[in-house]
Amino acid sequence: MHVLISPDKFKGSLSASQVCEALEKGIKKRRPKTIFTRMPLADGGEGTLEVIQQLHGGAWITVDTFDPLMRPIQADYLYLADQKTAYIEMARASGLALLKAKERNPLKTSTFGTGILIADALHRGASQIILTIGGSATNDAGIGMAAALGWKFLDAKGLELAPTGENLIKIASISSVELVSCAFTVVTDVANPLAGPTGAAHVFAAQKGASATIIKQLDKSLNNIASFFGSLAFEPGAGAAGGLGAGALYFLKAKIVPGSSWVMDKVHFNRALLKADFIITGEGKIDSSTWDGKVVSEVVKRCDKVFKQTILVSGAFESSTNFPLFLDETDVITISSRAKNAADSVARATEILEQIGEEIALKYLN
Repeated sequence: MHVLISPDKFKGSLSASQVCEALEKGIKKRRPKTIFTRMPLADGGEGTLEVIQQLHGGAWITVDTFDPLMRPIQADYLYLADQKTAYIEMARASGLALLKAKERNPLKTSTFGTGILIADALHRGASQIILTIGGSATNDAGIGMAAALGWKFLDAKGLELAPTGENLIKIASISSVELVSCAFTVVTDVANPLAGPTGAAHVFAAQKGASATIIKQLDKSLNNIASFFGSLAFEPGAGAAGGLGAGALYFLKAKIVPGSSWVMDKVHFNRALLKADFIITGEGKIDSSTWDGKVVSEVVKRCDKVFKQTILVSGAFESSTNFPLFLDETDVITISSRAKNAADSVARATEILEQIGEEIALKYLN
Protein backbone atom coordinates (compact mmCIF):
# COMPACT_ATOMS: atom_id res chain seq x y z
CA MET A 1 0.00 0.00 0.00
CA HIS A 2 1.38 3.38 -1.03
CA VAL A 3 0.14 6.46 0.85
CA LEU A 4 0.77 10.04 -0.24
CA ILE A 5 0.54 12.54 2.65
CA SER A 6 0.13 16.09 1.32
CA PRO A 7 -1.31 18.56 3.84
CA ASP A 8 -1.03 22.30 4.23
CA LYS A 9 0.21 23.63 7.58
CA PHE A 10 -2.15 23.56 10.56
CA LYS A 11 -1.91 27.29 11.20
CA GLY A 12 -0.96 28.18 14.76
CA SER A 13 -0.14 24.57 15.55
CA LEU A 14 2.00 22.45 13.23
CA SER A 15 3.94 22.89 10.02
CA ALA A 16 2.94 20.79 7.02
CA SER A 17 6.06 18.67 7.53
CA GLN A 18 5.15 18.01 11.16
CA VAL A 19 1.65 16.94 10.13
CA CYS A 20 3.17 14.48 7.64
CA GLU A 21 5.52 13.05 10.26
CA ALA A 22 2.79 12.54 12.87
CA LEU A 23 0.37 10.83 10.48
CA GLU A 24 3.08 8.56 9.08
CA LYS A 25 4.18 7.56 12.56
CA GLY A 26 0.64 6.63 13.53
CA ILE A 27 -0.02 4.63 10.37
CA LYS A 28 3.25 2.73 10.74
CA LYS A 29 2.21 1.51 14.19
CA ARG A 30 -0.63 -0.43 12.59
CA ARG A 31 0.62 -0.96 9.03
CA PRO A 32 4.43 -1.07 9.23
CA LYS A 33 4.87 -2.23 5.62
CA THR A 34 3.11 0.81 4.15
CA ILE A 35 5.11 2.84 1.64
CA PHE A 36 4.94 6.60 2.14
CA THR A 37 5.53 9.70 0.12
CA ARG A 38 5.57 12.84 2.25
CA MET A 39 4.80 15.97 0.26
CA PRO A 40 4.04 18.96 2.50
CA LEU A 41 2.26 21.72 0.60
CA ALA A 42 1.53 25.44 0.87
CA ASP A 43 -0.65 28.01 -0.86
CA GLY A 44 1.85 30.81 -1.38
CA GLY A 45 1.70 32.00 2.21
CA GLU A 46 3.62 30.98 5.29
CA GLY A 47 5.63 27.80 4.81
CA THR A 48 5.90 28.02 1.03
CA LEU A 49 9.65 28.63 0.99
CA GLU A 50 10.32 25.61 3.23
CA VAL A 51 8.28 23.43 0.87
CA ILE A 52 10.32 24.69 -2.09
CA GLN A 53 13.66 24.20 -0.34
CA GLN A 54 12.78 20.66 0.71
CA LEU A 55 12.61 19.61 -2.93
CA HIS A 56 14.83 22.08 -4.77
CA GLY A 57 17.45 23.08 -2.19
CA GLY A 58 18.92 26.56 -2.12
CA ALA A 59 20.57 28.78 0.48
CA TRP A 60 18.97 31.13 2.99
CA ILE A 61 20.13 34.71 2.50
CA THR A 62 19.77 36.98 5.54
CA VAL A 63 19.31 40.70 4.88
CA ASP A 64 19.15 43.81 7.04
CA THR A 65 15.75 45.29 6.23
CA PHE A 66 12.68 46.87 7.86
CA ASP A 67 9.46 45.60 9.39
CA PRO A 68 6.02 47.00 8.38
CA LEU A 69 6.52 50.02 10.69
CA MET A 70 10.01 50.71 9.29
CA ARG A 71 11.89 49.36 12.29
CA PRO A 72 15.21 47.63 11.49
CA ILE A 73 15.02 43.83 11.41
CA GLN A 74 16.69 40.94 9.64
CA ALA A 75 14.76 38.75 7.23
CA ASP A 76 15.76 35.95 4.93
CA TYR A 77 14.85 34.61 1.53
CA LEU A 78 15.73 31.48 -0.44
CA TYR A 79 18.26 31.74 -3.27
CA LEU A 80 19.13 29.06 -5.81
CA ALA A 81 22.41 30.37 -7.21
CA ASP A 82 22.69 27.78 -9.99
CA GLN A 83 19.28 28.85 -11.31
CA LYS A 84 19.71 32.56 -10.47
CA THR A 85 16.30 32.30 -8.80
CA ALA A 86 15.15 33.93 -5.58
CA TYR A 87 12.08 32.95 -3.58
CA ILE A 88 10.92 35.83 -1.39
CA GLU A 89 8.11 35.59 1.18
CA MET A 90 6.84 39.11 1.78
CA ALA A 91 5.53 38.22 5.25
CA ARG A 92 9.09 37.81 6.52
CA ALA A 93 9.61 41.57 6.20
CA SER A 94 6.08 42.98 5.85
CA GLY A 95 3.93 40.42 7.62
CA LEU A 96 1.19 40.82 10.20
CA ALA A 97 2.94 38.38 12.54
CA LEU A 98 5.77 40.92 12.97
CA LEU A 99 3.45 43.34 14.78
CA LYS A 100 1.76 43.25 18.16
CA ALA A 101 -2.02 43.50 18.04
CA LYS A 102 -1.97 47.13 19.24
CA GLU A 103 0.54 48.06 16.50
CA ARG A 104 -1.64 46.96 13.61
CA ASN A 105 -2.70 49.89 11.43
CA PRO A 106 -2.66 49.61 7.63
CA LEU A 107 -2.57 53.40 7.32
CA LYS A 108 0.94 53.35 8.78
CA THR A 109 2.46 50.11 7.48
CA SER A 110 4.62 49.69 4.40
CA THR A 111 6.03 46.99 2.12
CA PHE A 112 9.38 48.83 2.02
CA GLY A 113 11.12 45.94 3.76
CA THR A 114 9.99 43.52 1.07
CA GLY A 115 11.47 45.85 -1.53
CA ILE A 116 14.82 45.67 0.28
CA LEU A 117 14.77 41.87 -0.05
CA ILE A 118 14.00 42.17 -3.76
CA ALA A 119 16.81 44.71 -4.22
CA ASP A 120 19.26 42.34 -2.54
CA ALA A 121 18.24 39.47 -4.82
CA LEU A 122 18.65 41.68 -7.90
CA HIS A 123 22.08 42.80 -6.69
CA ARG A 124 22.99 39.15 -6.20
CA GLY A 125 22.24 38.52 -9.88
CA ALA A 126 18.78 36.94 -9.75
CA SER A 127 17.19 36.67 -13.19
CA GLN A 128 13.97 35.24 -11.76
CA ILE A 129 12.21 36.22 -8.54
CA ILE A 130 9.17 34.46 -7.13
CA LEU A 131 7.33 36.59 -4.59
CA THR A 132 4.85 34.89 -2.26
CA ILE A 133 2.48 37.42 -0.71
CA GLY A 134 0.31 35.90 2.03
CA GLY A 135 -0.01 37.25 5.57
CA SER A 136 0.67 40.93 4.97
CA ALA A 137 0.28 43.74 7.51
CA THR A 138 0.00 46.33 4.75
CA ASN A 139 -2.42 48.16 2.50
CA ASP A 140 -0.01 50.30 0.49
CA ALA A 141 -0.57 48.81 -3.00
CA GLY A 142 3.13 47.95 -3.14
CA ILE A 143 4.42 51.55 -3.13
CA GLY A 144 6.69 50.73 -0.19
CA MET A 145 8.26 47.91 -2.16
CA ALA A 146 8.63 50.20 -5.17
CA ALA A 147 10.17 52.98 -3.08
CA ALA A 148 12.88 50.60 -1.88
CA LEU A 149 13.67 49.93 -5.54
CA GLY A 150 13.93 53.62 -6.43
CA TRP A 151 10.44 54.83 -7.32
CA LYS A 152 9.36 58.16 -5.84
CA PHE A 153 5.78 59.15 -5.06
CA LEU A 154 5.00 62.87 -5.17
CA ASP A 155 2.06 64.95 -3.98
CA ALA A 156 0.43 67.82 -5.87
CA LYS A 157 3.25 70.19 -4.77
CA GLY A 158 5.96 67.80 -5.99
CA LEU A 159 6.97 66.78 -2.48
CA GLU A 160 8.02 63.18 -1.89
CA LEU A 161 5.62 61.06 0.16
CA ALA A 162 6.44 58.32 2.64
CA PRO A 163 5.29 55.04 1.04
CA THR A 164 2.46 54.10 3.42
CA GLY A 165 -1.22 53.31 3.06
CA GLU A 166 -2.38 56.69 4.32
CA ASN A 167 -0.38 58.52 1.61
CA LEU A 168 -1.85 56.66 -1.36
CA ILE A 169 -4.62 59.24 -1.55
CA LYS A 170 -2.07 62.07 -1.88
CA ILE A 171 -0.13 60.67 -4.84
CA ALA A 172 -0.31 63.05 -7.81
CA SER A 173 2.66 61.74 -9.80
CA ILE A 174 5.16 58.90 -9.82
CA SER A 175 8.85 59.18 -10.66
CA SER A 176 9.76 55.81 -12.15
CA VAL A 177 12.97 53.80 -12.47
CA GLU A 178 14.00 50.95 -14.72
CA LEU A 179 15.00 47.72 -13.03
CA VAL A 180 17.63 45.32 -14.26
CA SER A 181 16.17 42.55 -16.39
CA CYS A 182 14.37 40.02 -14.20
CA ALA A 183 11.24 37.89 -14.53
CA PHE A 184 8.87 38.28 -11.55
CA THR A 185 6.15 35.86 -10.51
CA VAL A 186 3.67 36.61 -7.72
CA VAL A 187 2.20 33.60 -5.91
CA THR A 188 -1.08 34.11 -4.05
CA ASP A 189 -4.31 32.30 -3.21
CA VAL A 190 -6.27 35.59 -3.39
CA ALA A 191 -8.20 36.58 -6.53
CA ASN A 192 -9.62 39.93 -5.37
CA PRO A 193 -9.25 43.15 -7.37
CA LEU A 194 -7.41 46.14 -5.93
CA ALA A 195 -10.34 48.31 -4.79
CA GLY A 196 -14.11 48.29 -4.36
CA PRO A 197 -16.40 46.11 -2.25
CA THR A 198 -14.36 42.96 -2.95
CA GLY A 199 -11.02 44.77 -2.94
CA ALA A 200 -8.06 44.78 -0.58
CA ALA A 201 -9.40 47.26 1.98
CA HIS A 202 -12.97 46.03 2.35
CA VAL A 203 -12.08 42.34 2.50
CA PHE A 204 -8.74 42.22 4.31
CA ALA A 205 -7.96 45.49 6.13
CA ALA A 206 -10.05 44.75 9.24
CA GLN A 207 -7.80 41.84 10.20
CA LYS A 208 -4.84 44.21 9.86
CA GLY A 209 -6.26 46.58 12.46
CA ALA A 210 -8.46 48.88 10.37
CA SER A 211 -11.74 50.31 11.67
CA ALA A 212 -14.75 50.81 9.39
CA THR A 213 -13.76 54.44 8.92
CA ILE A 214 -10.18 53.54 8.03
CA ILE A 215 -11.38 50.88 5.58
CA LYS A 216 -13.37 53.50 3.67
CA GLN A 217 -10.35 55.83 3.70
CA LEU A 218 -8.07 53.08 2.42
CA ASP A 219 -10.45 52.12 -0.36
CA LYS A 220 -10.52 55.72 -1.60
CA SER A 221 -6.73 55.69 -1.51
CA LEU A 222 -6.58 52.45 -3.48
CA ASN A 223 -8.89 53.98 -6.08
CA ASN A 224 -6.45 56.87 -6.40
CA ILE A 225 -3.44 54.64 -7.09
CA ALA A 226 -5.67 52.56 -9.38
CA SER A 227 -5.85 55.58 -11.67
CA PHE A 228 -2.13 55.05 -12.31
CA PHE A 229 -2.36 51.26 -12.55
CA GLY A 230 -5.19 51.26 -15.10
CA SER A 231 -6.64 47.87 -16.02
CA LEU A 232 -4.05 46.10 -13.85
CA ALA A 233 -6.09 47.12 -10.80
CA PHE A 234 -8.84 44.74 -11.90
CA GLU A 235 -6.66 41.70 -12.53
CA PRO A 236 -7.39 38.66 -10.31
CA GLY A 237 -5.01 38.88 -7.36
CA ALA A 238 -4.44 42.64 -7.68
CA GLY A 239 -5.88 43.08 -4.18
CA ALA A 240 -3.66 40.44 -2.58
CA ALA A 241 -1.47 41.58 0.33
CA GLY A 242 -3.08 44.99 0.57
CA GLY A 243 -2.69 45.63 -3.14
CA LEU A 244 0.88 44.38 -3.42
CA GLY A 245 -0.44 42.16 -6.21
CA ALA A 246 -1.36 45.21 -8.28
CA GLY A 247 1.87 46.95 -7.33
CA ALA A 248 3.91 43.97 -8.51
CA LEU A 249 2.03 43.93 -11.81
CA TYR A 250 2.71 47.64 -12.35
CA PHE A 251 6.17 48.22 -10.87
CA LEU A 252 7.74 44.81 -11.53
CA LYS A 253 5.78 43.78 -14.65
CA ALA A 254 5.07 40.57 -12.76
CA LYS A 255 2.63 37.81 -13.55
CA ILE A 256 0.27 36.46 -10.87
CA VAL A 257 -0.31 32.72 -10.44
CA PRO A 258 -2.70 30.81 -8.11
CA GLY A 259 -0.75 29.77 -5.03
CA SER A 260 -1.85 26.19 -4.34
CA SER A 261 -1.72 25.08 -7.94
CA TRP A 262 1.67 26.71 -8.53
CA VAL A 263 3.23 25.07 -5.46
CA MET A 264 1.82 21.66 -6.37
CA ASP A 265 3.19 21.89 -9.89
CA LYS A 266 6.55 23.07 -8.53
CA VAL A 267 6.91 19.99 -6.30
CA HIS A 268 5.58 17.60 -9.00
CA PHE A 269 2.47 16.59 -7.07
CA ASN A 270 0.78 14.87 -10.02
CA ARG A 271 3.74 12.52 -10.45
CA ALA A 272 3.48 11.43 -6.80
CA LEU A 273 -0.31 11.22 -7.01
CA LEU A 274 -0.27 8.63 -9.79
CA LYS A 275 1.93 6.31 -7.70
CA ALA A 276 -0.28 6.44 -4.61
CA ASP A 277 -3.18 4.22 -3.53
CA PHE A 278 -4.51 6.65 -0.91
CA ILE A 279 -3.99 10.36 -0.45
CA ILE A 280 -4.22 12.17 2.89
CA THR A 281 -4.52 15.93 2.89
CA GLY A 282 -5.72 18.55 5.33
CA GLU A 283 -5.36 21.96 6.96
CA GLY A 284 -5.96 23.59 10.30
CA LYS A 285 -9.65 24.29 9.68
CA ILE A 286 -11.97 23.02 6.98
CA ASP A 287 -14.81 25.43 6.26
CA SER A 288 -16.56 27.02 3.29
CA SER A 289 -13.40 28.94 2.29
CA THR A 290 -11.44 25.70 1.97
CA TRP A 291 -12.98 25.06 -1.44
CA ASP A 292 -12.00 28.42 -2.90
CA GLY A 293 -8.62 27.43 -4.33
CA LYS A 294 -6.86 26.44 -1.12
CA VAL A 295 -4.48 23.48 -0.86
CA VAL A 296 -7.10 20.95 0.23
CA SER A 297 -9.48 21.85 -2.60
CA GLU A 298 -6.71 21.59 -5.20
CA VAL A 299 -5.56 18.21 -3.86
CA VAL A 300 -9.11 16.87 -3.82
CA LYS A 301 -9.76 18.13 -7.35
CA ARG A 302 -6.64 16.48 -8.73
CA CYS A 303 -7.37 13.22 -6.89
CA ASP A 304 -10.90 13.14 -8.27
CA LYS A 305 -9.62 13.50 -11.83
CA VAL A 306 -7.63 10.28 -11.54
CA PHE A 307 -10.17 8.45 -9.31
CA LYS A 308 -7.98 8.33 -6.20
CA GLN A 309 -9.52 8.23 -2.72
CA THR A 310 -8.79 11.24 -0.53
CA ILE A 311 -8.86 11.28 3.27
CA LEU A 312 -9.16 14.70 4.92
CA VAL A 313 -7.58 15.50 8.28
CA SER A 314 -8.03 18.85 10.01
CA GLY A 315 -7.88 20.62 13.30
CA ALA A 316 -11.59 21.36 13.03
CA PHE A 317 -14.46 20.91 10.56
CA GLU A 318 -16.57 24.04 10.92
CA SER A 319 -18.82 24.09 7.89
CA SER A 320 -20.06 21.73 5.20
CA THR A 321 -20.96 24.68 2.93
CA ASN A 322 -19.42 24.20 -0.53
CA PHE A 323 -18.29 20.70 0.46
CA PRO A 324 -17.73 18.70 -2.78
CA LEU A 325 -20.62 16.37 -3.62
CA PHE A 326 -18.28 13.56 -4.56
CA LEU A 327 -16.69 13.51 -1.09
CA ASP A 328 -18.10 11.92 2.05
CA GLU A 329 -18.10 14.18 5.10
CA THR A 330 -17.44 11.13 7.26
CA ASP A 331 -13.98 10.99 5.63
CA VAL A 332 -13.04 14.23 7.42
CA ILE A 333 -11.17 13.32 10.61
CA THR A 334 -10.60 16.12 13.10
CA ILE A 335 -8.32 16.79 16.02
CA SER A 336 -11.02 18.78 17.79
CA SER A 337 -13.37 15.78 18.01
CA ARG A 338 -10.67 13.95 19.95
CA ALA A 339 -9.55 16.82 22.17
CA LYS A 340 -11.02 18.29 25.37
CA ASN A 341 -11.12 21.85 24.04
CA ALA A 342 -9.41 24.25 21.63
CA ALA A 343 -6.32 24.63 23.81
CA ASP A 344 -6.00 20.85 24.10
CA SER A 345 -6.29 20.56 20.29
CA VAL A 346 -3.20 22.71 19.90
CA ALA A 347 -1.25 21.30 22.83
CA ARG A 348 -1.75 17.67 21.83
CA ALA A 349 -1.95 18.12 18.05
CA THR A 350 0.99 15.82 17.31
CA GLU A 351 -0.21 13.12 19.70
CA ILE A 352 -3.76 13.19 18.34
CA LEU A 353 -2.57 13.14 14.73
CA GLU A 354 -0.61 10.00 15.49
CA GLN A 355 -3.82 8.45 16.87
CA ILE A 356 -5.65 9.56 13.72
CA GLY A 357 -2.92 7.88 11.68
CA GLU A 358 -3.63 4.63 13.51
CA GLU A 359 -7.36 5.01 12.84
CA ILE A 360 -6.73 5.61 9.14
CA ALA A 361 -4.53 2.50 8.98
CA LEU A 362 -7.23 0.31 10.52
CA LYS A 363 -10.16 1.77 8.58
CA TYR A 364 -8.69 2.27 5.10
CA LEU A 365 -5.41 0.41 4.66
CA ASN A 366 -6.43 -3.21 4.77
